[in-house]
Formats: sequence, C-alpha cells, structure tokens
Amino acid sequence: MAKCHSKFEAAKEVVVYQKALEQLRQGEPFEKIASARKTISEEIATNSAQLWTDWVQLAPSRLTPDQRKDLADYTALLQVITGQNGQVINQQVRNRARTLQTKVSRLFSCWAVTSLAAKGKLPFEGAHFDLVVIDEASQCDIASALPLLFRAKRSVIIGDPMQLRHISALSHHKDTELLVKYGLVETRPAWMYSVKSLFDLAAGIADHSQIINLRDHHRSHADIIEFSNHHFYDGKLRVATRYDRLKRPRGQNAGVIWQDVPGRTIRPGASGAQNQIEAEAVVGALYDLLVTRQYEGTVGVVTPFRAQEQLLQKMIAQSEQLSNAALRSELLVDTVHGFQGDERDVILFSPVVSEGMTDGALRFLRNNGNLFNVAITRARGLLHVVGDRGAALASGIEYLSKFATHVQTVGVRRMTPIEEQPSGTGPDYPAVAHPERVSDWERFFYRELSKANVRPMPIAQFSVEQYDLDLAFFVGDFKLNVEIDGERYHRNWTGELCLRDQLRNLRLIELGWEVKRFWVYEIRDRLPDCVNDVQEWITTADLTS
Repeated sequence: MAKCHSKFEAAKEVVVYQKALEQLRQGEPFEKIASARKTISEEIATNSAQLWTDWVQLAPSRLTPDQRKDLADYTALLQVITGQNGQVINQQVRNRARTLQTKVSRLFSCWAVTSLAAKGKLPFEGAHFDLVVIDEASQCDIASALPLLFRAKRSVIIGDPMQLRHISALSHHKDTELLVKYGLVETRPAWMYSVKSLFDLAAGIADHSQIINLRDHHRSHADIIEFSNHHFYDGKLRVATRYDRLKRPRGQNAGVIWQDVPGRTIRPGASGAQNQIEAEAVVGALYDLLVTRQYEGTVGVVTPFRAQEQLLQKMIAQSEQLSNAALRSELLVDTVHGFQGDERDVILFSPVVSEGMTDGALRFLRNNGNLFNVAITRARGLLHVVGDRGAALASGIEYLSKFATHVQTVGVRRMTPIEEQPSGTGPDYPAVAHPERVSDWERFFYRELSKANVRPMPIAQFSVEQYDLDLAFFVGDFKLNVEIDGERYHRNWTGELCLRDQLRNLRLIELGWEVKRFWVYEIRDRLPDCVNDVQEWITTADLTS
C-alpha cells in the first residue's frame, strides 16, 4: 500500500512538472524578446535624437525680444569678466552680470561647466538647479564640488573607484591635524581631503537602493577590457562592444599586441623614469601606422612617466611627416593623468619598465595600479604595448606581470571565413580551441544531429567578435546560432548570465544571425522535436537561398 501511495505521489509530481514545462514552452522565446527589444531600442534612439534636434531648433524662436537682449548682454559681459585681466573689471559691470545670471540661467534647461569654472558663470544660489550631475567623481576632491552641490536640490555622482584619484597637496598629517582642530574626528573622517574623493564620500553616505552599477562596457575590444574586467572589476563587467564600430589597422585581428623591446631605463632627474630605446620603438611604430600604412583612425600614446612623455613629444616633433600625420589622427601623447576620460581607436602604451629601473619608480607603479587600468582602457580597437616583456614579467608588479602573461596567451577572437573553420564531418564532436567550455549536452546534441543525418553539420565553438557560439549553421546567406543552456543558468540566481546572453543575442541579431536556444530539459525530454527544429530551419533556409 505504501509503495502504491509513493508511486501515486511521484506520478502527480510528473504531471505538475509536465504542465510547468509546457507553460515554459508556450512562453515567448528569449530570442524573440531580444529582437523586439532591438527594434524598440532603435525607435527610442531615433525618437530621442529627433526630439533633441527639434528642441534645439525651436528653443531660440521661443525667446522674447527682452530675453534675447539679456542673453546677448550676459554673453558679452561674461567674456569680459572671464577673459584676460577679468579680475580688475569695474564692480558695476560685475553687478550687472550677476543680475543677468539668474535671468539667463532660467532660459536653458541644462548647463555644463567644470567644477572649478562655475564661479562667475552660474548663480551662487542655494538649490537654484533641480539637479547637478558630476562625472569623473573619483578624480574630484570634495571641496571643489561643494559649491556645485550647494546650487542644486539633488545630485547624481558618477565615477569609477578603479580609475585615477585627485592629487592632494595636503599631507595626511596636516589633514588629521585639521580634523582634530575642528572637532571632526568622531563625525567627519569620511570627508578628509587627502584620502577621499567625492565618489568615495557619495558611496559611503548613499542608501544601497540609490547606488547603480554601470556594468555594460561598450568601448573596447574584448581582448583589451577582459584583463581589467577580471583583475580590477572582479569579472563584473558585461562586454557589449560593437566590433563594427572599431577602427583597427587593416589586417589587425587582435585587440592587444605586445612589441617586445628590451631597453634600458634611466632616471633623468630627481625622480621619474625614461627609456630611450623604448621611445624610439614607439616612434617607429607610430611612423609605420600613420605614415607608411596611412591609418585613418585616432591614435594616442600613453605612459606612466612625465619624462618619457616629454621625450616622445620631442622625438615626434623632429619628424615632419609624422607631425603632419599626427594632426590627421588627433594624436595625443600624454601621461595617464592627461588621458583620464579620453579615448582613441589605437593606443600605444609605453610602460618604460626595463633594466636600470629604480626602486622608487617600481614602487610608484606598484602602488598605483589604477594608473595602469586607465592607461590600457583608453584603447577602443587596438592596444599596442611597446616595452620589455621580460622585465615586465620579472618586475614584481603584480598587475603588469599578469598583463604580460595575458597578452601572451590571449586568443585572437575573430570571425574566420567559414571555409577555414573545421566543420563537423563525422558523428563525434570535433576538436575546438576551448574544450573546457563545452558541456556534455553540447556534445550529446551534436552526436544526435549527426545520427539524424542533418546536413550541413554545424561548426562547433564558432567565433563571432567576442563571442563563442555553441553550434553555428550556415546555409547560403542564412546563419543560425544554436545555444544549449541548463544547470549553470538555474544556479545563477542573480540572472547575470541571462543578462549577458541578452547582450549577445542583440548583437548577433544585428549581425544577421538567427538564434535558437535549447534548454537541457528540452533536449533530454523532447530530443526528436529539438532535432526537427534545426532540420526545419535548414530546409527553410535552403529553399529560400
């Protein structure tokens, strides 16, 4: 009797499972949702751009004659006050400009200034603006931001704690003395100027619900950003870079390369570091890129040391051809601090580390990993490192040695022509570049497709931009990506893998792919239907081609 009851209960659970499974199958597939989302996003982008254009065109026509006069007067007075010798301008003129400030500021919904340029340009009135948005807040000191925060009712603070911080001329010792002097030890340590940025302060006082992590990365080739993603951001970034917008030199598939140049580092003055041999190699690489190959994208050269930057500037100026090409490519040569917030299609990075490097220079690099993170993530399409690989590996600077290893082992992710990729011809799953990423269910489904005599057989682990597809089918101009997902999705309770797949689906659809996703339970319970779905796609594509 007990056994019958047990079997009856098990049968009831099977029925519940089958009903739930059927309900899932009737739901909208992720791929259709991704396609619909793509269409809606494009419509929103188009409408937003048109709305902004219309607003800009209509705004001047809505000004009254008196408002136009006030605006013209204020513009003239502002140019005088902020120009050369502006501090000696007559007080009556200053008062008039201040009166016009309030009137003119209400004519425009958005004003843009730097934190140090707001004085004299914006009314110094509490809560004058509804909202202040401060970008690059990790590099902004608290004191400079206070006048901006005073002017606004609310604030949005945006920054990256893994990038550069503000440079403080106030020592830790003096900072703590001031803390004690004004009785702030118990209540205001988080406001210390020498160690805390505006971003640090905001992150410490904001409610958890008010903190938003911007995790989708759209700038760099995956080979570039993946190192920073894992070393500095704990793998939390989702790479959503559109490779069709990257301007890489012709024939350059990799996103990061290392040109090994054993050199010698010297200390040119009281501090710093300089590497003449490395600088010559950087200039040679620039000449090849801009003069010989006539590269048409933007280019930058970044280095951690001011002395190396000055040497590079001097050497580039000595070449007339390179100087002329530099204008076309918007060539920027600077230290990492000069590149904060900027980017280029191609970045040449000169680490300077080589034989002769002083302990002080090594210590400077070892204690400033954020400098390196900023340096390498300025590149969109190609990061070209010119330096001594052996010295980097042996430097004792953890991030630099790991990066040198990363460049050595990074796989060149590219969409190889179909005829060059090994297509399956037999029943067994073929050899692939990353067998550790292949699940048993992928191998199983591949074998079942072969048994069913599905033709053409798929290409396993086919690379498209930064993505490795489980199975890729090609029929004429039609392309199908088959993804097989299961247990790891159910264990990922945050939905992060699902979000990453949404980004991938959107990009593949933009590239003209169709996507079919089979869950493990579908292959296990409905194998003939899954095989038939693939066969039907092949048949339809073949008839349409």
